[in-house]
Amino acid sequence: MKPDSPMRYATLLTLLLISFAAFAQCPFTPTISPSDPVLCPNETATLGTQVYDSYQWYKDGALITGATAQTLTVEQFNDAGSSFTVMAEEDGCFEMSAAILVDGWVFLPPYVIHEGDEPLSIGPDGSSMYCEGDMVQLTLGMPYTEQITWTRNGQPIPGETGTTLVITTSGSYSVSAAPSVCPSSVAQLGVSVDITFMTPVQPAINEVDGQLCATPAGNIYQWYVNDEAVLNSNTPCITPSGTGVYTVRVYYPIDCHVISGPYLITAMNELTDAPTWTIVPGPEQVTVNWDGASAVGTFWRIIDLQGRSVRNGFLPTTGPLNIAVGDLPDGVYLFQAAVGNKAMAPAQRFSLQR
Repeated sequence: MKPDSPMRYATLLTLLLISFAAFAQCPFTPTISPSDPVLCPNETATLGTQVYDSYQWYKDGALITGATAQTLTVEQFNDAGSSFTVMAEEDGCFEMSAAILVDGWVFLPPYVIHEGDEPLSIGPDGSSMYCEGDMVQLTLGMPYTEQITWTRNGQPIPGETGTTLVITTSGSYSVSAAPSVCPSSVAQLGVSVDITFMTPVQPAINEVDGQLCATPAGNIYQWYVNDEAVLNSNTPCITPSGTGVYTVRVYYPIDCHVISGPYLITAMNELTDAPTWTIVPGPEQVTVNWDGASAVGTFWRIIDLQGRSVRNGFLPTTGPLNIAVGDLPDGVYLFQAAVGNKAMAPAQRFSLQR
């Protein structure tokens, strides 16, 4: 064929037209919506484009096998931080969309701030030890402000849905909540806050052999008369120096205590002018006899060496006084009865030994 033949020109023209069609811009531009998705933890979103004849989706420039639909589902865990594009085809013309970034929210785990009184100690099980009456508050850290549920021993606490929790009862506490921007993404605290409130020990003052003694025993003692500290009184027993109101503060190994109740002495002979009590303990009851004056209805009590009242009542018209003790454990106890205007005096020791 001659170089300038009509057939050669027709072939060249056809090739030029095919080449122009292959590289010419299509009369459409695909776009992806939403254009700036930000996913919450464990959330999914659906990317979509306009209606064309065919589609092919790409992630970070790489073809996604099988992703040939008009839409594409993306998820926070696998896809946050990646860019996505879609190649659309219509009437044999292919056009690539602009890339969009799939972003995701990332949050630190929930945490709580401890406020209020400092714990006295940490128990062997890791529990923070407090005295009854101490103030303990847990505050949930930001940004967790939605769907707040505080729990005690694994059970939701009714009405407690705020960011703070004031604790007054022993238990194991935790919380779950969601951030405000992702109110459906509830996260757990992941740990428990174990708190134990101890009942304060209140020492009792008893008259024993002409002295005032504090029970139960402790490490350090401070005696007071009419609210004035008695110097050099770091002893479990003191000899009264005169009339007045006597109290004592006892410090125990775990310092959870309150000051004793008052012990009133209005006359120095009150420690010796009370009736003489005879205590006859038995396996099921204690029999109390007395001599000397004691008014009917006089208050009496039995306390243990921890200062706890285990029996109490009022004297009958005539003696003896029979007190059921069958359910009390063996040990040493003190019997007391009111005398005159005094709070309680004197005390008589006895033992239960079965």
